[in-house]
Amino acid sequence: MDRTEREGKARMAKSPNQYSASQAVQRMADKRLKAVDMVEACLERIDKREGQVHAWEAIDAEGALKRAAMLDKRARPVGPLHGIPLAVKDIISTRTMPTTCGSPIYRDHVVGKDAACVTQLVKAGAIVLGKSVTTEFAGGHAGKTHNPHNVRHTPAGSSSGSAAAVADFMAPIGYGTQTSGSVIRPGAFNGVVAYKGTYGWADMTGVKTYSKSLDTLGFFAREANDLALIRAAYGHAPADPPTKGRAPRIGFCRTRWWDMADRYNQKNIETAASTLRAAGARVRAWDMPESWDALIEAHNRVMTKEATFHYGPERERFPHLLSVGLTNALEVGDAVTRKQLTDAKKRRERARAELAQVWDTFDILLAPSARGEAPAGLGYTGDPLFNRFWTLLGSPCITLPFNTGPFELPLAVQLIGPHKGDDQLIAWARWVEERLT
Repeated sequence: MDRTEREGKARMAKSPNQYSASQAVQRMADKRLKAVDMVEACLERIDKREGQVHAWEAIDAEGALKRAAMLDKRARPVGPLHGIPLAVKDIISTRTMPTTCGSPIYRDHVVGKDAACVTQLVKAGAIVLGKSVTTEFAGGHAGKTHNPHNVRHTPAGSSSGSAAAVADFMAPIGYGTQTSGSVIRPGAFNGVVAYKGTYGWADMTGVKTYSKSLDTLGFFAREANDLALIRAAYGHAPADPPTKGRAPRIGFCRTRWWDMADRYNQKNIETAASTLRAAGARVRAWDMPESWDALIEAHNRVMTKEATFHYGPERERFPHLLSVGLTNALEVGDAVTRKQLTDAKKRRERARAELAQVWDTFDILLAPSARGEAPAGLGYTGDPLFNRFWTLLGSPCITLPFNTGPFELPLAVQLIGPHKGDDQLIAWARWVEERLT
């Protein structure tokens, strides 16, 4: 190979920031990549693109490089996420950087302590790169982030900055939280893998609460196998799909709101179902019970009522600094009666019992992640319609990119698994990802 060929091959090689977490971890274990090089590549990408994408509230370049250098001196990896830079959603507390929650109320607020979920991944070898933009208090009022695929379109919310940062190769992993659709929908709009765990799967200490019985930790990544690394950081052993025994039994769940999905997205999800069937999966339709029509309203009642409990101090002291959207949501919560809240929770329990029976027939469900592509404009973050009821039920969910829409923006499919079946869901997501790629 002459010099010209070598230089051409070098140009074609991936920059470290383009690696998935799984690829980067393996290269570091093989001594083919240093954590410092990984962090530097991410920082270079941020320097190049942040002016267009606006994914970050704060960057700790000095701290990230210092920790990377320390990790590079270790003879062995310190954990399953050794050397992996993280984008931390800005409702999640960090020790040295401000946690603004997307609100002027907390513009310079430094908690002085890492949230439990940050501590968990740092122990596993990860590197906090910075704080990623969130919508106001992880609600519906948009932040400054643009969709990296087309900056005139929304990246969704509320975990907008983390999703955009992962999609634009600024960081391989980003934290998200979901109260309605704040992980799954941004994953779909930005074309990255997104995971919302079973409700309660991770310690939420140090995460600003919106709705205590709904808020759930999630992550953005580049491939489904990265999710297994994250779960390993929490002490979970990765599951393997029983590929030698059988392909998955997939319930094709159009949901009760199928007609509200864009036609091109309906066709894309049907194509995914056909592709998986052709690959050997046993795909059959599963129809939601008619009673689930009430779950959207039930979710909204639980969410807004609980928000009134958690945002009382901000509402009392800084009403002029709350957005109109959040103020209106809290007023909706004020109007929810005790009887209505009790009814909503009873509907949730009945639906959970009905969903539990589904897993006797299916391994996973296949459903829409969103109505369609990311809408144009930045003020509207998209409709969480296809996420609300899964969040209410506490089910683990994963979105996987699959094709693009008429504006060449990402489309996706959503996979749902049984309660506390996160590791098996991730394993099946790997199986599905391979067939849809």
